[in-house]
Amino acid sequence: MKFDARILVALRTLGGNTFGPAFMKWLLNFLKGKWLGHPLHPILVHVPMAMWPGALIFDLLSTWQIGGNAMVRLSFYAIAFGLAASLLAIPTGLVDWTGIKKEKPAWKIGLYHLALNVVVTALFAINLGLRLQDFRDASIVATAPLILSILGTAILIVSAYLGGRMTYHYGISVARMSKDEWREIAEAGGANLPPE
Repeated sequence: MKFDARILVALRTLGGNTFGPAFMKWLLNFLKGKWLGHPLHPILVHVPMAMWPGALIFDLLSTWQIGGNAMVRLSFYAIAFGLAASLLAIPTGLVDWTGIKKEKPAWKIGLYHLALNVVVTALFAINLGLRLQDFRDASIVATAPLILSILGTAILIVSAYLGGRMTYHYGISVARMSKDEWREIAEAGGANLPPE
């Protein structure tokens, strides 16, 4: 049984009779980005990848007494926006990862990528919680949220490297056409193909 099929079975189990098999298949295809003709996960992950390091920059500016409360607020909203986007990116990444065969090296890299992203998301969620009380009034970010921004961004960079390695080294979510589609393209280009 393929991992995609396992997700389908899990979704059916969770949804009971509320969601039929056709809806579950549609949801899986939606999360894979088939409707877009492009994987959905890489589109969504760029938002937290921009927002969370951006929050660190705003934090550093506030500690250098540049921008005052505006930097503290910008950092708060950047973290919040990154967390919201990560909630959209997580299911798309899980669907892509479960489509990788477990014996492939990319599966293990994906597991590390997933684990690091869970840690990063937790760090930025805690970070946001620590800022709730004073982000409207503070002119300098507190030490604990600053440390969490530094740590979260550093781990995020490692995780992004692993995600890039999966794509660029192992071709995960790159060549998503069937063998027949590739064969058609090769034939149209005049390739000398062996018989099937």
